[in-house]
Amino acid sequence: MRHELSDIAKLTAEFINTTDRHVFLTGKAGTGKTTFLKYIVEHTHKKTIVAAPTGIAAINAQGVTLHSLLQLPFGAFIPERVIPPDVNAQVTTLYNLFSGLRFNATKRQLIREMELLIIDEVSMLRADLLDCIDHMLRYLRKRKDVPFGGAQLLFIGDLLQLPPVVKDNEWNVLKSHYKSSFFFEAKALGNQPLIHVELEKIYRQSDDQFISILNRFRENTQTHADIEFLNGYYKPNFNEQESDGFIHLTTHNRKADNINNERLQALEAKSHSFQAEITGDFPENSYPIPETLVVKEGAQVMFIKNDPSGEAQFFNGKIGHISSISSGTIKVKFGDGNEVAVPQYTWENKRYSLNKNTNEIDEKILGSFTHFPIKLAWAVTVHKSQGLTFEKAILDLSGAFTQGQVYVALSRLTSLNGLVLSSKIPQEGFDISRSMKEFAENRPSKEELNNRLTKDRSDYLYQLISKHFNFEELARIFRAHVFSFDKQENRSLKQQFSEWTNEQAKPILDMVQVGKSFQGQAYSIIHKQGDMKLLAERVEKAKGYFSAILTNALDSIKAHDKNLKDKTRLKAYRKELKELHEQLFSKQMAMLRANLFIQFMAEGKTLTKQDIQDVLKEVIIPKTEKKKDKTPTAEVSFELYKQGKTVEEIAEERGLVSSTIEGHLSKYIETGEVKATDLVDDQKLKNILSLITPETTTLTEIKSQLGDEYTFGEVRIAMTEWKRVD
Repeated sequence: MRHELSDIAKLTAEFINTTDRHVFLTGKAGTGKTTFLKYIVEHTHKKTIVAAPTGIAAINAQGVTLHSLLQLPFGAFIPERVIPPDVNAQVTTLYNLFSGLRFNATKRQLIREMELLIIDEVSMLRADLLDCIDHMLRYLRKRKDVPFGGAQLLFIGDLLQLPPVVKDNEWNVLKSHYKSSFFFEAKALGNQPLIHVELEKIYRQSDDQFISILNRFRENTQTHADIEFLNGYYKPNFNEQESDGFIHLTTHNRKADNINNERLQALEAKSHSFQAEITGDFPENSYPIPETLVVKEGAQVMFIKNDPSGEAQFFNGKIGHISSISSGTIKVKFGDGNEVAVPQYTWENKRYSLNKNTNEIDEKILGSFTHFPIKLAWAVTVHKSQGLTFEKAILDLSGAFTQGQVYVALSRLTSLNGLVLSSKIPQEGFDISRSMKEFAENRPSKEELNNRLTKDRSDYLYQLISKHFNFEELARIFRAHVFSFDKQENRSLKQQFSEWTNEQAKPILDMVQVGKSFQGQAYSIIHKQGDMKLLAERVEKAKGYFSAILTNALDSIKAHDKNLKDKTRLKAYRKELKELHEQLFSKQMAMLRANLFIQFMAEGKTLTKQDIQDVLKEVIIPKTEKKKDKTPTAEVSFELYKQGKTVEEIAEERGLVSSTIEGHLSKYIETGEVKATDLVDDQKLKNILSLITPETTTLTEIKSQLGDEYTFGEVRIAMTEWKRVD
């Protein structure tokens, strides 16, 4: 179920999108942390990578593991340059952290281009691992003086649930460096206090008394009265077999497995086994459920995903009983009598890559795991119940448990009506570390956040301009290339191009001082005048000026390289030209994105990922895909259109975005084979056409005059229609 973002969530999104501050987003169970993560991934303009501490957490967050992304070592990490101590534990230090790295140039560039790293399930992230991430990012991004190499981090999770795992022998090494193992103790955060935000609206429960008790357990302020009240639900002789839909929540895997196996064997029905369909690369430790599902008719199961159809027939944690199994089909009936055929679900193992055409971060599917999204549900451990919602549960909290486990177990329930305790909750024995309590309480008010946002946004604007309109690094690269012409011409074929190279380098070197001058102007406008419209005008002009120089350099290098195709013994030189071209293109795209962000801010709008994609299609596609016009891809889209399919249906079938399909069909508007009114609402089309004149040259000119309800794809279609009838 998708909820509208709360005011505090919207404010948090502003910090992420318009500042470079690190953010910790927390919240009680059921407050919408996962919804917020998905919203940011879909809408932020920043180049984003999602990661998590474990394989299963990464798959559920639709991201990658931190270890695979950054080649992090296992065991403990000491953030000092010392020889690893000779102890009974695997220990890495700054002395040997980088010794075994195997990052290729493409992966390094991906890490450098990343602007936002989202770490989900941060309760499992240890302080030493975060410090390891810090040093790895500084090293890979070549910014050793800035925490996390200048990348922004968004941490999501609830620290008051289950703590990170640290072995005793590892803690013996780490305790002299950290007060506790929680991520907020990391040295990397010492000089950069987090924007600490808590989502408060609870979607899972609606019972005020239950919510109040949960909140006190979460913060370890529960009273004797709270525990006495809950112990009123202690029913030692409760027989769940006579009551439909109850699940045992236990503290240990073995106990949960034994209950499930015993109950399954007790059923007289025939056993059925279903195997997961696994394609490509999908590590076993990331399997969301066992590869082999063994079930019988009558088995109690729970869904571990929400209904993908959007019809809300089931949700993550919904419990029912298998009513029938036939020819690969499983049907589940719920307590209210409703029955549903279980659809198969596909989990994807992803990898991030850098798109060479757009310099944006893309996702590549390495492998998939397809299975029925259900599991036996007479019992589950408290740990594995995180993220699930139950209407009825039997809590078995006997043995070793913590206040965090009690909170997690209780907060899975939608109400007290479905609560049964098989063992009483003790009055004593709960504890919460002082550092945890201090961190949880040290949270700014909404008013403080609003005041901080104004300043942080101004700082970010200036830093953005300082970074993307600073040409010193580009000049250094060209200067080094010029100095590489240091041999006699009869000893190096490359030497004959020395004069040409000097001619190409001069305009780039001259940009340095002009860039510094512009940065000074921008600082004055941002911090003294505060005039966003004036800033947007200056940035637009600066982008045009510098982009023209970069475009000339790009075209010259491209033409020069083309002339060298048939020449021999110039492979190394052509590789140098390619690297120069990539650096120029990267700088040009960075300026384009910075300019776009500031233009949107000046208009009081929020720049989204889709806005950037639309503009890149306008700017990049005409230059990079002229050869691809010969391919039948547009014809394929047109054939599907003639079958009566909508743009959205064609996009889904072909694995493309809607704007790409609109671009394909635009070609057939010119010939009259597709009507513009079939793709764009009639009134919208008229409104767009009224703004087009013979002087119109770009989609952006028209889009800037329209509201957010108009897309670049609709403007493109309208312009094609205008040319057809003109």
